[in-house]
Amino acid sequence: MPNLIEDRLSSLLAEWMTSHRPTEIPESVPFHVARRDDIRTRPCVVLNPTESKPIPGMPHSARVKLDVHLFSQVDDTSAEDHALWAGKLVLFMRDKATMQLDLDSESFCLHDLIERESVTTPDESRGRETVLSYEAVVSAV
Repeated sequence: MPNLIEDRLSSLLAEWMTSHRPTEIPESVPFHVARRDDIRTRPCVVLNPTESKPIPGMPHSARVKLDVHLFSQVDDTSAEDHALWAGKLVLFMRDKATMQLDLDSESFCLHDLIERESVTTPDESRGRETVLSYEAVVSAV
């Protein structure tokens, strides 16, 4: 069950983000799901569900730790653009009502998306990484 929930959450969310992307984030910045064989070029956004815990008393439900990574390269993305995109992602992910309306179905329900810590660091000698962390409360069958 946990893998089903993690996979459903990240897949549906990546599709939703691609369809509803903020205008400030260019079409050339793809949304990927971690642990897939997609070819990732930078800049890109990667959704990585890292841990899920079943919720007692709620069948087929779990609390999922979800990290949203924004990767960029210093050669092709300025620090200002990276910061702008990271800020837009934060605002974008706060629109839970629209996200729930669009994602909820008979087999999937996003009960809540709780914002956790976020950080921006150089992730290698020529790149940047912003990690936005969330806890998603999800039911999926």
